[in-house]
Amino acid sequence: EKGGGIGLAPPKGGLLAPPGGLLAPPGEGQKASSKVLLSPPGTLKPPGEGTRASARKGLLAPPKAAKPETSTETSAFVGFEATSPAASFGTEGFGGRTSASTFESNLQGENLPLSTPDAHAGIGFEEEELEISPLWESAIPLSEQVRSSAAAALIRGPPATRHFGGNRGGLPDYRELERFGVGAISICGSEKTIVWRDDQVPPGLTYPIGASGAIVSDQMDEDGSEFLCCFLAKDKRMVVFELSTRTVVVELQMTTKLNYWRFLPPEAGEDTLCFMLVTPVGGFHWMPLDESPRPRQVWKRGPELQGKKIVCYEEGGTNGLDGPDMLSKVGMLLVTNAATGGCLEAWLVPICGDSQAVCASDDILGACLCQPPGVGYEAFMPLLLFVVESGDDLVVCVSAVVEDGEDSVGMTDVMTDALIEQGPYKSLDFEPPQLAMGTYPEILCCSLGSTIVIIVRRKGLVVAYELGETGLELIAQENVGHYVIDAVMRYSAVEGGAEIVILMADEDNKRDGRVGTFCFRAA
Repeated sequence: EKGGGIGLAPPKGGLLAPPGGLLAPPGEGQKASSKVLLSPPGTLKPPGEGTRASARKGLLAPPKAAKPETSTETSAFVGFEATSPAASFGTEGFGGRTSASTFESNLQGENLPLSTPDAHAGIGFEEEELEISPLWESAIPLSEQVRSSAAAALIRGPPATRHFGGNRGGLPDYRELERFGVGAISICGSEKTIVWRDDQVPPGLTYPIGASGAIVSDQMDEDGSEFLCCFLAKDKRMVVFELSTRTVVVELQMTTKLNYWRFLPPEAGEDTLCFMLVTPVGGFHWMPLDESPRPRQVWKRGPELQGKKIVCYEEGGTNGLDGPDMLSKVGMLLVTNAATGGCLEAWLVPICGDSQAVCASDDILGACLCQPPGVGYEAFMPLLLFVVESGDDLVVCVSAVVEDGEDSVGMTDVMTDALIEQGPYKSLDFEPPQLAMGTYPEILCCSLGSTIVIIVRRKGLVVAYELGETGLELIAQENVGHYVIDAVMRYSAVEGGAEIVILMADEDNKRDGRVGTFCFRAA
């Protein structure tokens, strides 16, 4: 079977080599309740004392080559039934429907009430000339790459997952350039599915597979094997296809609702193809290439997470083992709670632990997991980066996720923070298009190596930091001049180092948009 036995390559140095000054999270046995404030050597400022710094402009540039959940289901979990047919699909397609499907009604995101606009916008700042990045002008409209109807579907996005699949920076990366890092966007109809990638020519490939929704893996081996995971609502069935050979790998009968799903890189589960399935019962790693492709539950969903809409999920850390013993350490969920007016909450759950969810924050704007500097192949727990509002300011905070005993997780106090300088952008408020997953989180957080990127979606503001020995060092700040639909980071094959891929909405045509890439260069 394809996808197995992926070789590991030593981490590459260069621009993203860890500075090595920030202390790693505490080891096993440290209780989260001790609330020890971690301070790396140097001049880390305690929370609330972040210093304002002017952004060094021009560090972000286009690449050289232009190119609320209300589910109350409490029934007992029956299980999954998987089969592995040796079938292939042809031009007639695989049957599926989207109209009047339970998949659409259960998983389609809803727009939640947004906080009122900042009444103090513009106060306390001198008038400055608004600088807009040339990224938009250098990007090609989606409607010029695919049909206008397909472009509108790409903007709306897939159900129950992020456009580009979500952040991966909290996991170890043993592949760098050999893995995409940016998930493809899949849009489905009753007779065909379009898989769109920003870095392939042509960008949109059409497959004769009808489905209610789909997610796509990275290229998993030297043969370029990619796997399309489709949900067929009518039959309550999931089917995995290998795209290069156009064969059916495995089928899975669903006996419960699906609230969220995404592809996870091999570092998250057993060094093989892994899809994450979140149901009312909990989170499951599904490895379709295993001899026993039945999904494996890695955490249970307790009452604290029931009835809340999941808007983002990612995993981080590693147990330090190789091959089929490889496993991540913690999962992070961003959820909205209709009972509290739609506030965004961040929760941490141990992978294959006691499933005791820890509320990292009950009112944040965005969050992600990232690696502590200096990690290699050894086991580690990730850092948690999150953004909160403090008066008229936005504060970026970093805490360590720790092991609280053998099976539980916790988190420390804030280790370092930084103040986002909004300046002339405070008065901006770009209107979002209609999105399947709604408009939460309001701030996108991405990480790769020691580079952290914060995006204020409604303002088009992109802020980049280097996580160094003195904390978060501002390295770039730009405004793209458009609402940001989604973004994720990867290694750049053109420029080297880290780059971020950004999907932007067209202010004049809500059914269209553009995808641009920022490369991070040394100052």
